[in-house]
Amino acid sequence: MRCLIIAAMIMGCANLMIGKASPMPKRDINAVLRDHDRELMAIPNVVGVYVGALEGTNEPCLKVMLKRELSKQDQQVPKRIEGYPVVTEVTGEIHPLK
Repeated sequence: MRCLIIAAMIMGCANLMIGKASPMPKRDINAVLRDHDRELMAIPNVVGVYVGALEGTNEPCLKVMLKRELSKQDQQVPKRIEGYPVVTEVTGEIHPLK
């Protein structure tokens, strides 16, 4: 009986430690991009989207390429999608190679 109580306490403590140490895993960023690329591309002024990394880190983010800087009147790009940061960058117009 004593062993069962001790085992239950150890398992409970291990679960608490795991819960605090590792947050719920996010969905794969490539799947997030695949599921949201059309809605991002539908925003006027957006010319492309891709998976990148935050500057100076290896933290993955969604990159949104813009024709020009957004004005106050432009529809805004979300700051986060499914927990991933969204970063905009002005690239100008993009044309396919011939």
